[in-house]
Amino acid sequence: MQEVQKITCVNSAGFVQEFRVKWEGECSDWSDTYPNPQSATIDLNKYNLDFGTEVWVEVKAILGSTKEAESKVVYNPLSESTAVYRTTGATLTYKIKLEGE
Repeated sequence: MQEVQKITCVNSAGFVQEFRVKWEGECSDWSDTYPNPQSATIDLNKYNLDFGTEVWVEVKAILGSTKEAESKVVYNPLSESTAVYRTTGATLTYKIKLEGE
């Protein structure tokens, strides 16, 4: 499983979106909203996560549905890596894919 310090969510879908990172019953703040083809990044170091915590993204399509990614990554505060998730599709039928899988 990929070890990361940051998570980026790229909007390649047909809507404006926002996202947040989830872990063990908790979550980060929502990002600002942003359209295709922009992205937003959340630095996990600003949250009090334990090394090795599994994290994933939740995306909210503005005027559409909210979905969670199936693929997870592992938080490592010493890693310089960023996980990149990409959304594609329409407001109710979009997919969230972890790049590199």
